[in-house]
Amino acid sequence: MNVYFTNRQFRALANSSFLNAMGSVLFNLVFLVYAQTLPFKTLAVSLVSIANLMPSIFMIVNGYLADNTQPRHRFRLVFELRGIQGLLYFGLAFIIREPATLKVFVILLLINVVSDLIADYTSDLIMHYQKLLLAGKDEYQTALGFSAGVHNIISMVFQAVGASLIVLLHNNFPLFAVINGFSFLLAGFVLIHDRQLFIKLDNDQETVQSKKLEKRESLRVGMGHAIKIVYQDKQIFVMVMLAAGVNTLGLALDGLTSVLLASNHTLWIGGFASTVASISIIGSLAITLSALFMHDGLQHVSLPALTAVTMISLVFFSINMCWWQSPIIMLTTMALASYPIGKINPRLQGDIFSKVDSKHLTATVSVISTVTMLGGPLGNFIFLGVANMINPEIAWVVFGT
Repeated sequence: MNVYFTNRQFRALANSSFLNAMGSVLFNLVFLVYAQTLPFKTLAVSLVSIANLMPSIFMIVNGYLADNTQPRHRFRLVFELRGIQGLLYFGLAFIIREPATLKVFVILLLINVVSDLIADYTSDLIMHYQKLLLAGKDEYQTALGFSAGVHNIISMVFQAVGASLIVLLHNNFPLFAVINGFSFLLAGFVLIHDRQLFIKLDNDQETVQSKKLEKRESLRVGMGHAIKIVYQDKQIFVMVMLAAGVNTLGLALDGLTSVLLASNHTLWIGGFASTVASISIIGSLAITLSALFMHDGLQHVSLPALTAVTMISLVFFSINMCWWQSPIIMLTTMALASYPIGKINPRLQGDIFSKVDSKHLTATVSVISTVTMLGGPLGNFIFLGVANMINPEIAWVVFGT
């Protein structure tokens, strides 16, 4: 947190990222509500779910492009692309007024997907500035932990704000599109004050690259180099494999929990919806607090040990879901499982920032993110398959083992 208040340029980058996230979180929820109001709502909601996966598919390509963007163009691209995102949503505000046909909905969906892809690309460009502005692995971890924590808070707060405003404003979808457009424009303008420093950083890096006579790598070569970096660094490789394992369980957890709670009132806290929300909020709060307070004593605990705490806590969570069925234990073990995650991600990213050269930085981060995400669909397929073919209790037994 101290880095945010003492490093003005990092603060400008963080503020830009936060403004971008505020608009996106708010409108993503609103867009889902809009899809549910359409005559073909089942198809519309399904298309929204598919569209939300598109940025993940292009994550590696975006990382490669960001690494190979010439430094002298970097600030101009970040600033101009934020403006383009704003204009896209001003356009969307007009289109969304049209009669709700499938053609109109697909156009709106494409605007949303293009904006998400632009957001990922600009975030990757900003990652290069973070590497240049932050000093050493400890500062990387602290700064990235703070950013992750604030993003979690934004996600929780603006989902609640969006859910309330959409009712109060009587589904005024064009207004939300305009709000999102202004959030992107502001995300660009907060960088203007320090533009000379960002441009100087770009020019200095351009000069360094010119002296090294570096050539642009092909996508295949760039990705191969990023994969080689991850594989050859044993500490990073082990953590990526452990993160993939945790992700396999973690992404299946929501579905399994909902399936069991739907038929088991013993674990309810008030009602079904409030119980699901309570579990989600407790997990998010634990991750957020952990990320915001990186120096709480656990910074000296190894990453494998922190991962083990999460895995053991998930075992107790699953035992409670099957046998003890205590709401208090359910929430407690969820908090214990989530807290180490807030430490693991920033520290892993900090290691990458300190070890990987700028030419392969975002490509390497993208490769790691993609690998850790691969286990999610597999975990859902296995555990939810068991829950549906046999019963939820057996699925939790398999989960716990």
